[in-house]
Amino acid sequence: MKIATISQDQQCLSDIQKYLAQSNMPQPLVAITGGAQQIPAVIEQIHPDLLLLEGIRLDSGEQQILSQVTSRFPDLGVIVLCPPQPQEFLLEAMRVGVREVVPTPLTQSVLTNAVERFQQRMMLAKMPMHESKIVAFIPCKGGSGATFLASNIAYNLASEENKRVILLDFNLQFGDASLFIHEATSTTNIADVTRQIQRLDGSFLSSSSIQVLPNFDMLPAPDEPEKAAEIKPEHIKPLLEVAKKHYDFVILDIGRLFDAISIQCLDQADLIFPILQQTLPFVRDAKRIIGTFNSLGYSPDKIRLILNRYGKKDDITLDDVASTLQQEVYKVIPNDYKVVAESVNQGIPVSKLARRSAVAKSLQEITQELTKNHAHNGLLKKLFSF
Repeated sequence: MKIATISQDQQCLSDIQKYLAQSNMPQPLVAITGGAQQIPAVIEQIHPDLLLLEGIRLDSGEQQILSQVTSRFPDLGVIVLCPPQPQEFLLEAMRVGVREVVPTPLTQSVLTNAVERFQQRMMLAKMPMHESKIVAFIPCKGGSGATFLASNIAYNLASEENKRVILLDFNLQFGDASLFIHEATSTTNIADVTRQIQRLDGSFLSSSSIQVLPNFDMLPAPDEPEKAAEIKPEHIKPLLEVAKKHYDFVILDIGRLFDAISIQCLDQADLIFPILQQTLPFVRDAKRIIGTFNSLGYSPDKIRLILNRYGKKDDITLDDVASTLQQEVYKVIPNDYKVVAESVNQGIPVSKLARRSAVAKSLQEITQELTKNHAHNGLLKKLFSF
């Protein structure tokens, strides 16, 4: 990997060279004294994989230079080194193609960690295409537990089945999937990514996401409703196509609203899990949703009903649900309010918090079936590809 550094501070250039050399990182490093005006010449002449910039203010001229360079060279990684900045600066940096903003004063560990993250993303982007599966979770009614199931199953696929997973929160008005599995907040979201859909690739998608685990990324929903309006139906297919190239499983947490965006997501999904509970309003709304799926032409094999908070002694039985909806229930998740509430309140997945609980075991069964089917489909594809 080739790294170029541009800075007007000679001491900063020396520190970067020293830190990377002490970390034994394999890289030819080119140090340039100057500012943003040197960027185009450095890219044209040196062709670096990674560009480190110090002293950038992101005024209009610098934004224009960076935007042109990153659009022309989409594989180029750009890391800005600067004092702590407000969120507006971070968002503006991402819009012009900056992959990461690293705070100064610089330390060796902070710098090498940032470079290593880019190396990992570069390796991920270069990995060959593979069999992938898109799985969508949709609530039949508010409070169904769809986000809890989507986030926990995504976590299990990564942590227990060693799959590369990304969770995309498409509950665009009230999405909070990240709170269920991770305590960190993100400066970027789906709207920020789709705003730059023309330069989207695997490394950009990964760098815009929260890294829950080394093999599990999570891209949050917009935190403001007006930002959600920037996401267009035509953004969905290219976003999911890039995700499928770089992850084994693409998990979609879809809100209850049926609109052009959610339908695009559902169209692209290999499996759809409608989530309901054992009450009349849930069953009634599930019937309406299944009717909508039928009108959209979805195969019954694509729909897998999950009954959440299941109780054997509830008035409405499994048979009642199946006969009313004219579809068998795929899986049930037992009602264990204490465990689930503790998991949600702490933002810790159930398999990590209470591995032996009945809820955790049910989620593990679903995860194992998904990976079993995934492996089986991949084998068939190889057998019949001659």
